[in-house]
Amino acid sequence: MQRYAAAVFFGGPSPEHEVSVITGLQAVAALRERNKAVLPVYVSKGGRWFTGQGLDDIARYKRPSDLEQTATEMALAPGPGRSLRLVPLKQPFFGRAEGLLVDAVLLAFHGGSGENGGVQGLCESLGVPYSGAGVMASAVGMDKVRAKVLCKAAGIPVVPWMEISEGIWAGKEEHHLDAIIDGIGFPAIVKPVHLGSSIGIARVEDREALEGAIEEAFRYDAAVLVEQCVPNLREINCSVLGTIGNARVSVLEEPVSGDGTLSFEDKYLRGAPGKTGRSKAPSAAGMASLDRRIPAPVSDEMTQDIREMALQVFDALDGSGVARIDFLMDDASGSVFFNEINTIPGSLSFYLWEPTGMPFGELVELLLDLAVERFETRSRRVRSFQTNLLDVRASGGLKGKLG
Repeated sequence: MQRYAAAVFFGGPSPEHEVSVITGLQAVAALRERNKAVLPVYVSKGGRWFTGQGLDDIARYKRPSDLEQTATEMALAPGPGRSLRLVPLKQPFFGRAEGLLVDAVLLAFHGGSGENGGVQGLCESLGVPYSGAGVMASAVGMDKVRAKVLCKAAGIPVVPWMEISEGIWAGKEEHHLDAIIDGIGFPAIVKPVHLGSSIGIARVEDREALEGAIEEAFRYDAAVLVEQCVPNLREINCSVLGTIGNARVSVLEEPVSGDGTLSFEDKYLRGAPGKTGRSKAPSAAGMASLDRRIPAPVSDEMTQDIREMALQVFDALDGSGVARIDFLMDDASGSVFFNEINTIPGSLSFYLWEPTGMPFGELVELLLDLAVERFETRSRRVRSFQTNLLDVRASGGLKGKLG
């Protein structure tokens, strides 16, 4: 049975599917450059899992339906010891294909169940180490509101916000618009609660635009966040790598956009070739194609403050592996607010670590080492409790009283 040091999972049922493919293929290439036996595992938009030859070629993803016809669909199962088995769904007429074994999983999903704790829980159930945050931290990281609540409780500054669910919005639109205008005012930022890559995000200046932006955000999510726009806005981001109590912070970056609000196009389509200078598909450079200032042009004192705040956020949200933490800064007052955490950042934020002397290959290899370390630490915990409860119940019958 063929065995791999790691599998890279990417794709998945998410509006950020294409972005995940880019991150996944970048990670595969980086690991192979370091002579690691790595298995690309593509998850289709319909949630089917595939392996096979050529899955490391980004050109094949232009027509996913053709790719799925030639790739091998797999099922996941526990492997021997600390490993994961991938078994072909279609077995040969004679005999049985045992499948493939992997020793650890590098998660490169963005959005959906791949980033919100769903696949993390699957990996834990199957008993294989996986990179990044755990189940709870992944779920909180994908929920912009719950992340703000926890950070606010930890004393980390956040901007005023309101959350609206689709269930309470319908039929009471005017009431909620009044409440938002009274509580948040203009300008405001509208975004889906559980989505990333700036999908569905909008800056609004009046009531009509606010209503339209909320309706648009509901196309992607059942919950919408409306938050106060920071005046004199500068977005400052950094990456954190490690585990709670043993993490380090990258250099700071300042993304550049035309209107002060980064869009999906700003992040992934800028510079991609096409008939009009842009392509409808994300650039193979991923997040690295975004215009940014690295390091961010802020004072040494402000840099230190933001780096310390990033570690506070990482700890408050139970971070692990690599994360990107985004901040909002009022350039006039110097006030800084936590915006959101990306527990699986685009391109794994390698462009923030390369200036520190850490190449991409070293970053992804370290993520796998951290995954194994966390798995082994958890495995040393007591995972069963010796009791004769079932013997007692069996002797007394299921209807007997629990003594």
